[in-house]
Amino acid sequence: MPRKQNGFGSPKSLGFKGAGRVDKGKGVGAPGSYPRNRGYGSSVTRTVIEKYNLDSDWTKWRKGYEYYNQAVWYRLQDLDEFSGEYKDTQIQSKLYQGTPYEVDVVFDGFKFATKSADSNNHYVMKRTTVSSPDLGVVTGVYNDPFKYPEYKANKEIRVAGNPGADSRLLLQMIGERITDGETEATLNYVLNSSEHPAVYVGKTFEEPTEVKVRIDTSTILLNQELTDPQELVGKIVWIKDFFVEKDINKFPEFEFIDAPNYFGVRSVDKASGVELEVLDPADEVLPPSLYDISTLPSVFTTDSATYTVSGLHIFQKDLYQRYFGKQYLTGDVVAGEVSSASYSIFPFTILGVKAGDGFIELTSVPFTSELKMYSPPDGKAVLVFTDYSFTKLSIDEYNGNYYHSLGAPGSSPWMLLDTDVNPWMDEVFTTGNSLRPATVYTCSCPNHSHAILRTPQSTQDDGQRKVNRQRRYPLPTVLGKSDFDSIGTNRAAGLMESWESREHRMGFKMCKHSIAAMFIDKIKVKEPNTYPTSEARQDFEEKLKKEIEEVAEEFAYSYKRGGITTLEVIFALAQGLNLDEVETAYVMLNSNF
Repeated sequence: MPRKQNGFGSPKSLGFKGAGRVDKGKGVGAPGSYPRNRGYGSSVTRTVIEKYNLDSDWTKWRKGYEYYNQAVWYRLQDLDEFSGEYKDTQIQSKLYQGTPYEVDVVFDGFKFATKSADSNNHYVMKRTTVSSPDLGVVTGVYNDPFKYPEYKANKEIRVAGNPGADSRLLLQMIGERITDGETEATLNYVLNSSEHPAVYVGKTFEEPTEVKVRIDTSTILLNQELTDPQELVGKIVWIKDFFVEKDINKFPEFEFIDAPNYFGVRSVDKASGVELEVLDPADEVLPPSLYDISTLPSVFTTDSATYTVSGLHIFQKDLYQRYFGKQYLTGDVVAGEVSSASYSIFPFTILGVKAGDGFIELTSVPFTSELKMYSPPDGKAVLVFTDYSFTKLSIDEYNGNYYHSLGAPGSSPWMLLDTDVNPWMDEVFTTGNSLRPATVYTCSCPNHSHAILRTPQSTQDDGQRKVNRQRRYPLPTVLGKSDFDSIGTNRAAGLMESWESREHRMGFKMCKHSIAAMFIDKIKVKEPNTYPTSEARQDFEEKLKKEIEEVAEEFAYSYKRGGITTLEVIFALAQGLNLDEVETAYVMLNSNF
């Protein structure tokens, strides 16, 4: 039998855990707060210096300039069927398509190799306006910080001017880059003569927009064989005049609803004698809102349809409260300010079809939409620009001398873009030229857009860790956008996720890829004055050297996988068309990848 042990158990249970080595201290960790368990709900808090180094525009400029010098890019090109040669890609599109204020634009683009995207490419799209609307001429800039301390506190520059022939377009251009040929800035708001908002933007939330269309079968002109009306499920309905603007009192139902942080509008509108077309999107890569919609194959057309559109739109009060001072903003206050409203019925997917005696009824997939309300026009609008969005473009000269080699006759000179413009000290909008939409460079990378797109496939070697599932199929995060700002993008969860704040959207957005693209187009971006610390610059130069050395490998992946998805291109185009988060989500969800 085993020997009986004493009643105190094992003597080792009374020992103390060793303290380990005492001749070597613990290494110094990174400053700031970096939790060990970085699960859902945790957050990383950086120090002031870390945040400054991270947000420095200089690092973007330095990388972009190096990308340009090392030629680590190539243009988007298409094969010309007639000549058999590759030519630069040009995508024809329209700003504010379907509205009476359409602006013709053209896109061309650049590819930059990367390992952080499913296609192993990031795309920069350059938007150039073909037609130049006359938005008006600036007559006064309220940029005296001592006279207008409230404006400065709100980071806004207010501008007065004489309206142009197309000044009504300004109410559609919130978030657009506007220029007079030299000064360029982002339009934040448009105010009326009372300095109250001239436009209010609401979004559907709890009750998405639904459209029901009734068509008399005798008016249908078939363009394809249709044996069963149920074959229409999944097809696209394009209402030709999908932008509708009318007096509020002409809506069958237009009810204001008030809440502490929001006010809402429950609306119903009907229209008859409508021209529409049912389209087949099966072979189309880009969604109809990016291309000319008329290029899709037609199933049938009619010019006498009737539709009913309904939804509940909510408006965030804190976006507009500061323009009313001490007056508390309510739905009734806004009701006394506005006189007309507009909405757009995007080309929608058919959810269901009901066939009856001599008619068919089409029901849309419920979707998120926007309702805009306008105050009565009085020709005395005030434009509000964010003070951190100003840039200046001029010929690249020094003391009046042009030091670049002269190009071919008719070629454009080298231009200088200054991104460190302080409108509270510098003169802005002084040319006297008419305002117009600016040339815009957009990029699909997270640094430029503050968004991440799905990356279902990874390219890491066996010895490297795989990217986590959150990155491969991005979902909303704890420190993401507010509920109101994310109404649209939340519907595209798993496909894209955005943490872009309104402040970032209303600024001048740039990244290393867009800066490189500007240099390629002979726009010399002036070196920003936001230098990181010397230690950060040393580390940065080492990382940049390693990054450039890996470019060859990235280009190999780029070549192999560049055609597997157009998601990056579509996202960059959506930014170039100034689509907001609701419209961007629609575009992403209705694209053929």
